[in-house]
Amino acid sequence: MKIKTRLALFLTLGLCVSVSLIAQKPADLVGTWIGMGTLEGMGDNELTLVLELKEGKLAGHMTDQFESMSEAPISEIKLEEGVFSFSAVAMGSEGQEFPCVFKMKVDGDSMKGELDIPAMGMYGTWEATRQK
Repeated sequence: MKIKTRLALFLTLGLCVSVSLIAQKPADLVGTWIGMGTLEGMGDNELTLVLELKEGKLAGHMTDQFESMSEAPISEIKLEEGVFSFSAVAMGSEGQEFPCVFKMKVDGDSMKGELDIPAMGMYGTWEATRQK
C-alpha cells in the first residue's frame, strides 16, 4: 500500500474515533438515572439523578434514600469526551453542607464512575441506569 493511501486511511480512522468520542450531546443524558453509591467504609446509598435541558444546557437535581439530598440542585455540570461530571450538596444532620463531586463515564443508558466528598475525606463509586 502506498504511503499516501496509508496516511489517508489512518487519518480517516482517527477522524471516526474522534467523532464518536465527541458525538455525545447534553440531550443524550436527559432522563431519570437511578443507581447505587458506595462510599469507602460505609454502606450503599440509592441515588436518583434527574436531568433535563434548560435553554440548551443540562440541569437537574439529585435525591438519595437517606434524604441528605432532597432534590438537591446539581452544578458545575460538564460533558467532555464521554465523561459527565457534576456537583451536588448533601446536608448533614446538623445542617452542615457537604459538596459531593461525581465523575462518570457514560455508555448509552448506563453511567459508572467516582463519587468524592472532599470535606469529609470520603470517596467511592456510583453506577446508574437510565429509567425507561
